[in-house]
Amino acid sequence: MLTNLEILEVGNASDAECMSSFFKTVWTDGDEVIPFDLVLAAKHVGGYATIAKLDGRVVGASFGFLGTFSSHQVLHSHVTAATVPGVGYKLKLHQLSWAQERKITGITWTFDPLVRRNCVLNFEKLSAIAVSYLPNFYGTMTDSINLGDDSDRVFVYWQAGDSPRSQKKAANVSVLVNKNGAPQILIPPSSLLENNQSFWIELPADIEALRKSNLSLAREWRKSVRGALQPALDLGWLIGEMNRTRTAIMVEPPSSD
Repeated sequence: MLTNLEILEVGNASDAECMSSFFKTVWTDGDEVIPFDLVLAAKHVGGYATIAKLDGRVVGASFGFLGTFSSHQVLHSHVTAATVPGVGYKLKLHQLSWAQERKITGITWTFDPLVRRNCVLNFEKLSAIAVSYLPNFYGTMTDSINLGDDSDRVFVYWQAGDSPRSQKKAANVSVLVNKNGAPQILIPPSSLLENNQSFWIELPADIEALRKSNLSLAREWRKSVRGALQPALDLGWLIGEMNRTRTAIMVEPPSSD
């Protein structure tokens, strides 16, 4: 299906305008996501800006810039979007190759931990690790996807080198479960944190649809997941795996390797 996919680096103002317009079609009714002049400025000083085309039609784009994390140079992937399944994954692999060619240590980005499909991509397919929790990171957002909800994000690190992450023993305790579509706290995470015991947090089936159909319940999910997840990540705990049904994320102590 993606045999005719091309991933092209932005090379001129026309390309930058094309990227900016594409992002606007994804995050409709909100502020401009990435102005075309910012794309050009970032690209001029070594930033990352690519457009994915399928049979000549733009179906994805990614924009990032260089930064530091834990004293290492990283590519921070600020925004990536795709309208065809599989294109987002291809863009991430392109980022990885781009970073490796430049001897960049890793790639970072943020995403909403309530969005299951993004957890699948980031933790299962890419083996990235969530290392911190950022409550309401972007403030109040007005686009049709995020409208009415706080913009909580997790900060993700994806190593660009060849060192695989060691496999962790699966947790056997759930702190938060999805009970008939609503979040239910089973036990407070504090005792598990004290004992360095990994635990599961279940996620809503489709938080984006829930925001449109029942905003109060969506906000309840946000509050519940934040309460269970932020204390752990603030202490250096990590997220790097999902359960077999792709309904929950595992929160685990920092590696002792």
